[in-house]
Amino acid sequence: MIHAVLLGFLITATCAAAEPPVEYEPNWESLDAHQTPEWFEDAKFGIFIHWGVYSVPSFCDTSTYSEWYQHWLNTNSHGGKVTKFHAENYGEDFKYHEFAPMFRAEMWDPAEWASIFKRAGAEYIVITSKHHDGFCLWPSEVASEVRGYPWDSMRTGPKRDLLGELFEACREEGVRPGLYYSFMEWESPLYSKSDKSEYVDRVMIPQIKDLIERYQPAVFWPDGEWDFPDTMWKSPEIVEWIYENAANPEEIVVNDRWGQGLRGQVGDYTTTEYDNLGNSSGKGMRKTRPFEECRGVGHSFAFNRAEGYDIYDSRTACVQRLIDLVSRGGVLLLDIGPTADGRIPLIMVDRLLAIGDWLAVNGEAIKGTRRSPFRDLSWGRATVKGDNLYLHVFDWPENDRLEVPGLVNGVRRATMLGDRQDGRELAVEDANGPGITIDLAGLHPFEHATVIRLELDGPPQVDDSIHADASGTVRLPATSATLEGPALRVESYQDASGSLIPNLGYWSDTTAIASWTARLAAGTTYDVEMDFAIKDGAEGGRFELRCGDAVLEIRILEPTGGWNAFDQIDVGRISIPSEVGDAAVLISIRALSIPGEAAGNLRSLILKPV
Repeated sequence: MIHAVLLGFLITATCAAAEPPVEYEPNWESLDAHQTPEWFEDAKFGIFIHWGVYSVPSFCDTSTYSEWYQHWLNTNSHGGKVTKFHAENYGEDFKYHEFAPMFRAEMWDPAEWASIFKRAGAEYIVITSKHHDGFCLWPSEVASEVRGYPWDSMRTGPKRDLLGELFEACREEGVRPGLYYSFMEWESPLYSKSDKSEYVDRVMIPQIKDLIERYQPAVFWPDGEWDFPDTMWKSPEIVEWIYENAANPEEIVVNDRWGQGLRGQVGDYTTTEYDNLGNSSGKGMRKTRPFEECRGVGHSFAFNRAEGYDIYDSRTACVQRLIDLVSRGGVLLLDIGPTADGRIPLIMVDRLLAIGDWLAVNGEAIKGTRRSPFRDLSWGRATVKGDNLYLHVFDWPENDRLEVPGLVNGVRRATMLGDRQDGRELAVEDANGPGITIDLAGLHPFEHATVIRLELDGPPQVDDSIHADASGTVRLPATSATLEGPALRVESYQDASGSLIPNLGYWSDTTAIASWTARLAAGTTYDVEMDFAIKDGAEGGRFELRCGDAVLEIRILEPTGGWNAFDQIDVGRISIPSEVGDAAVLISIRALSIPGEAAGNLRSLILKPV
């Protein structure tokens, strides 16, 4: 037996020696070599949890976040709404840290939480180990020592290791646990100093190392980084330490919130918040990494008792948002805000279980899939897994015929997930030009979204080029554009009837490009029009329009009267060489010069044959 054990040890040691751990340097170029673990991109759905001392008052203006209660109180924000509430209910002299003993979690059952997360279909969670108020949900001696009063969950309030108990419960359910950690810390005597080096060295870095070593989180989610550069936070050194010292190096992922202006540029994945990247210095988001969208079931992340029913997303909205994000290559981190006594509000539980019920039938169309091959689908979204194309139908066609534009592949089999007649095959017809039509007659739409699975003859191939109408005119709308570079994005303004019409806005950088793929007639000259708006004083900018190798320079000489005063203006002619043939052509437009705050707002480009 001794020999067997020694032999096993030698074999293990030999294997380990064959693959030494990767060594990194404390700079972003070196750290970028770390590969995002595949489990994260496959997971698609996680649950964010904001829980702490702020859960006691659980109040703020409904336009914002209640976990910022202390800040709203100290700054008399939102017309003094929190200040007045605090004085009336707790007294003007009641200090924020006096809420800590009231945060008791007396009704908390971590196993029940973990069971709900599992039933919701979540693959991971991220809980606030410490938010901006500095209160810790684990036994952090330094937190209380620096403050001079109990400021962690083991020394006051619940007097329990909340993180440890929840991590154990989640792992028993097969849900990966992760941690949020705030760099900034209000009212800390060390953070309040102009020189924050003592805070970073004495509080922040030791706490981060303690969390990583003690709990081995699958996700580490820093925040509160935006006011100072990564050099002050010593972020590259911290990330290097995590990558080289975490006990679960093949599992752990870190986000992109490591210093002023760095979001979307560093870390294992990008974070957006209510569809806003923010704090990226205008550099935008890397396409080489996954992205994760965080948002609440209500608006606030922590529980806000001021939020009424209408602020909460419906079940359908929650399910369709998950689908939409996955179709765009993203992951949803959906937030809940438990109460101070440890209960998840039932409306939040309801929304989580609605997602779980939908995933129980349709999960194969979400978990482990990749982004849609389509630029736009009028009736819903799509996801891909190998040779399977999943069509997520939000709006059921009135004639029961689902048109799938541009699909080039042959369809071996079409079925509906959750069909009461298991295995029933749907009739598929070729459309005029690329695309198919699927007969949905006799099917009953599934709640929230119906999934049609197409088993194809290979990986999905889609011709999503824009075709001319009957007159030969090619219209390139803002919503069909592929956008590259900083700032430029789709926004909306109302037209005269009150309808919201999308346009390309925030065009403030000459490296930003909008592009389309369209079928243009070879040897044809087109008059080019822009459905465009620009305010007085911002005119005079220049654009470059490219249609394949053909180039048209455009000068905006006159304002239209405002950012929402759209006018269809002639900007010149462009000729398509005859040797191009009738193949799809890449059409792109970028600003060459921007004399004002933005180059203008563009609803569409219109190319009319002469």
